[in-house]
Amino acid sequence: MRDRLPAAVALGSLFNPLNSSMIAVALADIEAEFDVGIAAVTWLAAGFYLTGILAPPVMGTLADRFGPRLVFCGGLVTMAVTGVLAALAPTYPMLVVVRLLQAFGSCATMPAGMAIVQAAMPGEDGRPPPRVIATISMVLTASATLGPVLGGVLIGLWGWRAIFLVNVPLAVVAFAAALRWLPRVRADGAARQVLPRLRPRLLATCVQFALTNVVFYVAFFAVPLWAQRSAGVPAHVAGLLVLPLAGLGIVMTPVAVALARRAGLRTVLVTGAALLLGGSCLLAVSASVAPVLAAASVLGAAAAFGQYALNSLVFVHADRRDTGAAVGFFQASRYVGAATASSLLGVLTGTGGLEASAWTMAAVSVAVLAGTAVLPVTRRPAACDEDRSGP
Repeated sequence: MRDRLPAAVALGSLFNPLNSSMIAVALADIEAEFDVGIAAVTWLAAGFYLTGILAPPVMGTLADRFGPRLVFCGGLVTMAVTGVLAALAPTYPMLVVVRLLQAFGSCATMPAGMAIVQAAMPGEDGRPPPRVIATISMVLTASATLGPVLGGVLIGLWGWRAIFLVNVPLAVVAFAAALRWLPRVRADGAARQVLPRLRPRLLATCVQFALTNVVFYVAFFAVPLWAQRSAGVPAHVAGLLVLPLAGLGIVMTPVAVALARRAGLRTVLVTGAALLLGGSCLLAVSASVAPVLAAASVLGAAAAFGQYALNSLVFVHADRRDTGAAVGFFQASRYVGAATASSLLGVLTGTGGLEASAWTMAAVSVAVLAGTAVLPVTRRPAACDEDRSGP
């Protein structure tokens, strides 16, 4: 059962990145059906991102206080119910409300699942086994990047409502796996605060992850947009240009694990940041599809190294009693980066197109690279290993 626990957590955790990215290819059809205007319809994406910032720490705290298995399963039930409601939504305002509820459900599974992993499979330096973090990192990266591809297929076959309805069978499968493979973990019901204090080292890790995701999501949005506007690539093909972000993210994660084992997490962080900068600079000087694909591949490898190392550091720097909340803050930092990237994109594409976006990515990558030199990578016993027998 311990070997299947990571699979159950990974299956439940894919809903958040998948649903945050699938919507990108459905906005035009939703706008046309409800006739609400493009500015209004973008709230389906923006509202999800804003909820993605606010909800994960709350859901993680609930997992720490009342039990992570309960919160994990509750998130899956919410995904199934909102999948049906969104597919049947008769009006646009109702669809927005259901979409926000969906965001809360999808934000529950990752912090709750990792709290279970931390309790059931403690490893070295406060971290769960590297293979567990690697598995979940690969699922998160792949599901975020494959979202537009899956969404395009579903919309082509059954229309935009299918991107919501697909959550129902996925949630049923994930719920069955959770009931069978996730152990019950004792909750610290007398947690000290509604939202535990965000320790400086954990905060630094979250800031680093947010900056990394600014670069990732600027590329994620800018590359298909450039392909359609400047390279004359059809919309259904343009979405495929981000596939290297997912493919290399999967392939390179085991490499990141091996490098961490041999040379330490600091080396993985520096390697990821250097690749992030290199991919951004390559994208800045790209004028055709082939070099853009090469740059996306480098950025995919960078995402694999960065996400694995920073995911690991969450457990190094978090108080074990607050694992759910800590992972929740970390998950929220992803959407701080995504929201920042989407805000920047409108300005950048209107002024300098892909080149301006890429040089902005390079500037942020320099900050990420500088951060790798000062980010702590070892556990601080006095701060993190507190007595679990207290109130």
